Amino acid sequence: MEETRRHHLGPGEVGTLKALSHPTRVRLLLAVSEIGPATVGMLAERVGEAVGGVSYHLQQLAKHGLVAEVPELARDKRERWWRFAHVSGLSMAASEFADDPVGQLTQRAALLAWTDATAERMRRAVETMHTLPQEWWNATQPGMRGPLRLTAEELGLLRDELNAVIDRWRQHSKSAADQEGRLRVHLPIHPLVSPEHPHGDESP
Repeated sequence: MEETRRHHLGPGEVGTLKALSHPTRVRLLLAVSEIGPATVGMLAERVGEAVGGVSYHLQQLAKHGLVAEVPELARDKRERWWRFAHVSGLSMAASEFADDPVGQLTQRAALLAWTDATAERMRRAVETMHTLPQEWWNATQPGMRGPLRLTAEELGLLRDELNAVIDRWRQHSKSAADQEGRLRVHLPIHPLVSPEHPHGDESP
């Protein structure tokens, strides 16, 4: 089994960030992480794109080590299966691009593409929530907590705590003897500073 790891994108991987700034490629990455290994045709249907275009985008993602082929699943020479290469996720630190305006623009474009794709997936989940067994309805309700008044250091610590909790539950889900009734669940975490009043807002 491939070792679980988080892949960090830094200044040396601006090319990877450029690859991730394409909306279709981000949607493909999310699709592969969501449904597991899949054929080009399955992914094309999932993202609503032509097979030829999806094949090209997958090859571009593979160039940067973001997806990998799974040839052992192919039933013939024409069939190609792909999987998500970084099984625990991707991360990037904006501070590493402090002296690199091009890197900042590229990172922002990648984050915007990721945000749009994540929002699309969340909308799809809400639209289909009532097709789940009823015991899942309340468990999958979105929630909003806050606002909090934190320092930058505190926000970083909170993010790390949330990631640690999710990692612990990931290990629990993998090691559980009974896999019956388990569904794939995604928990996007993106701490946000209010763009309206980032400074001096005295509200709680």
